Amino acid sequence: MTKHLSIFVLLVVLLHGCTQEPSDRIGFQSNTESRLKIDSLEILDSMVNLYKASNNILAHKYANKALSLALSINTEEALAQAFMIKGIAYKNFNNDSSFIFYSKAVKIVEANNIESLRAKLYYNIAMVYLAAADHKMAIIMLDSTISIARITKDFALLSNAYNSVGSIKNNLLDTASSRIMFDSAFRVARRYNLSKQTGVALASLSLFEKNPLIVESKRKSAILILSREPGNEEEIAMIQLNIGLTKSDPDSAIAYYQASLEMTKSGNFPELEVTAYNNMAYSFLDKKDFMEAESCLKVHAIPIAQKLENFNWLSSLYDTYADVMLAQDNKSKAFDYERQSLKMRHGANRKYASEQVRLLSALLDLKNKEIRIQSNESDLQKKENKIRVILFLFGCTVLLLLLTVLFYSWRLQKNRIRYQESLLKSAKKLIDLEETQKGRLSMELHDLANPFYISMLKHIEMANISDRTIENELKEKLSTLTSSIREISHRIDNSFIGQIPLPELIAGLTKDIQAVSAVPITYKVSDNYIDLPIEKTLHIYRIIQEILFNAMKYVTEGKVEIELAIEENHLFVFYSDTGPGIEEVIPKTKGLGISNIYERARLLGGKANMSSIPGSGTTWNISIPLSK
Repeated sequence: MTKHLSIFVLLVVLLHGCTQEPSDRIGFQSNTESRLKIDSLEILDSMVNLYKASNNILAHKYANKALSLALSINTEEALAQAFMIKGIAYKNFNNDSSFIFYSKAVKIVEANNIESLRAKLYYNIAMVYLAAADHKMAIIMLDSTISIARITKDFALLSNAYNSVGSIKNNLLDTASSRIMFDSAFRVARRYNLSKQTGVALASLSLFEKNPLIVESKRKSAILILSREPGNEEEIAMIQLNIGLTKSDPDSAIAYYQASLEMTKSGNFPELEVTAYNNMAYSFLDKKDFMEAESCLKVHAIPIAQKLENFNWLSSLYDTYADVMLAQDNKSKAFDYERQSLKMRHGANRKYASEQVRLLSALLDLKNKEIRIQSNESDLQKKENKIRVILFLFGCTVLLLLLTVLFYSWRLQKNRIRYQESLLKSAKKLIDLEETQKGRLSMELHDLANPFYISMLKHIEMANISDRTIENELKEKLSTLTSSIREISHRIDNSFIGQIPLPELIAGLTKDIQAVSAVPITYKVSDNYIDLPIEKTLHIYRIIQEILFNAMKYVTEGKVEIELAIEENHLFVFYSDTGPGIEEVIPKTKGLGISNIYERARLLGGKANMSSIPGSGTTWNISIPLSK
């Protein structure tokens, strides 16, 4: 870039210096100044093409300079070229503005019969029609480009036009015509020693080969041809990406992607760079190298896409990141990245729709102007009135349809919310009733513990057991049993549960169940100071209590593991056992206890997921938001 800027500054200095020459050299000065300005216009054209994708702000800056320079040259050809340069600067991000400037250039070219610009201008307009998905008009403009390029002997543009028609035909699944076009592009390019066009056409022809070895051979040959001259970095990088995609071995694919990256960085093609890093992430994923896969996305690809504000690529990259997270069994982060991907996809769709509407509006405006030229004022007025009526009726119909859809969606959502609220209210009533019953049971157990102890103690003393050791042992067991009954009554009581931190409650619960279960229970907690509201503590405690009670009933051998962890403002409960397992449909249709687990999790705004295969154990993954 510095080199090009230096040339431009030198030219400006020369232009200013020419105005101070003696009067006997005015004719020479005028010709030199004009030539220098035209050369500067060509340099600015090259700069706009260089930066139109990677730095559009800089491209617009050079395009504006080109327009100012064309006005100073003050010729129709220079002005037409400047308008075309402005259209090129807008091409990648604003097709409707691009089409407007191309249309201005066309008027000048057609009015002054400037053949040197006509073919290139038609080619650029064809690309705009292609962006609007108007393949018919794109092919018509490219056919005109081919005809004019033959006459003007612009063989590079001729080969490019053949290649573009071939790509359109291939996208339309007309493979026979597509192959003919690519073959024509290859023949023209090879005949006139055009390395760039030859390489591109050869790579395009590889699409029709069935043998993978021949496909790769042709693409490598294309790279060799393109490497003969500088300025073909984008084409080489694209071909290397395509070769990498065909490789089943991840290391081979990565090697081609890295080679492509070297090309993209040297040529400044950020979108190809994003493509290479995205593909490389999947190759590292195939190798189970999750760290490198994340680095490709997080460190390289996503920042580039964010800088470009390319929502399409951001959506794809976040989707890839979700796949990396899933491969690491990190479902929570995978879900977050999928959500970001969907958000970016919505943004991309809105942006694309907006651009398409503007572009179609510009195309329609041009057609309306052509109708005005070809028709008299009366006919035009009638047609415009009809168009307005049709558009008005169509708009009313669309608006009515949209309002109907919105109203229906609103009603459906409202009914769904009411239904969900009724389910939650019913579940809360049932759970509240259950808690009330447990509170009564707690009081009754507590009240019965002392009378039971005293009564049984009297019976032991009245039995006059001759062996003091047996008598003392019975009394000790009776005392232990009474204490256990009191502890159980406390853990059933809601007021007791609300006074103790959740980790201690679960530790006590596992200790109680371990005392009556032959299966070892492993309990882990990442933070012993989990501070939760009483209601939330109660629900989570009841959930874990229900899970462990089921384990006590059904798990007869193996082990039981339960873990509490806090991550990303969520409390996670992870449970697994080696029990007999149950059918997954059972919790949703049978079993009040398991239904309670789901309902309590929903009441807390969380999720409960059970996975169980008969004979292979049961796992629970429960997530509860802490801030809800």
